Amino acid sequence: MKIALNAEAYREPDVYKVERQSIWATEWIMFCTTAELAKSGDYFAGEIAGFNLLLVVNPEGSIVGFHNVCPHRAGVLAWPGQGTLGNLVCKYHGWAFGWDGALKSARDFGNDEPLCAEHSELKKVRVETWGPLVFVCLSESTPPLHQSLGSLVDKASSFPIETFKYARRMTRELACNWKTYVDNYLEGYHIQLIHPSLNRSLKMSTYAVSVHDDSYCVHECEPADGSPVAGLWLFRYPNLAMNIYPDGMNVERIVPIGHNKTHVVYDYYSVDTSEANIARMVAMSNEILDEDQDMCEIVQKNLDGGIYQAGPLSPKHEMCLDWFQSKVERSHR
Repeated sequence: MKIALNAEAYREPDVYKVERQSIWATEWIMFCTTAELAKSGDYFAGEIAGFNLLLVVNPEGSIVGFHNVCPHRAGVLAWPGQGTLGNLVCKYHGWAFGWDGALKSARDFGNDEPLCAEHSELKKVRVETWGPLVFVCLSESTPPLHQSLGSLVDKASSFPIETFKYARRMTRELACNWKTYVDNYLEGYHIQLIHPSLNRSLKMSTYAVSVHDDSYCVHECEPADGSPVAGLWLFRYPNLAMNIYPDGMNVERIVPIGHNKTHVVYDYYSVDTSEANIARMVAMSNEILDEDQDMCEIVQKNLDGGIYQAGPLSPKHEMCLDWFQSKVERSHR
């Protein structure tokens, strides 16, 4: 019998510190969308597990990435969010950098001696794209994105994701560890009890999940009316969920902002980006997320409470939890 991760993995700050380096600093993580980085000077600045990152389109039209941390006194090159940058200048003391991250000038610094690279260069971040999604990786040793994606690219190729138009982002903060929410996403065992509308629309006896390439899993289920399923529901380790349909998709990211807080970020794409259609998509997401949030937050309180330690995983419904939790557990070693 497979046993779940110990509760300590969901509540201890020291575990989160390990995961920042072993998971979030080594995996390819979706960071933003190509719609936000469409022309020279466009930037997007944000955070992944405490890593403050900046992506910007340079004058040649390429996306370049840096840690949004000035080597002088840890200021930022851009405030969080998106916008336009004409150059890379620290907001704190005005140090200026080239598009390659090298120091161009240290404003009124008063030192004639040259500074070493450690003290004068921005730390670079690897950037690659897949369709409309922009990924970052903080490790130089991780294989390229498309190699890391494996057969996920082929799995999604029957849907024209490159043609979908970007419509909207929704971000929700949950009072739980990021893994608590991922565990919930990876099984349909709970649907009949906490998602009444979803349960009515699905033929739950056909619900199944399967692991592919040891890097992603697939959810499959027939709708209640018996018609063939037109969509594709994917989860890529460690935090990316993609719900893809012939006429659009929503892309969901589970992003830790601490050991006990998580952002769930939805990006919506559609052929039809009318306000009515996108509002319908958002309302559907919100209904399901409301129900999941209530349960995940109470589960987190029980994980924190010290009574529960670890329980058995269902061989019928929770095989993807075993896959996910095994990968996380290996990262802790």
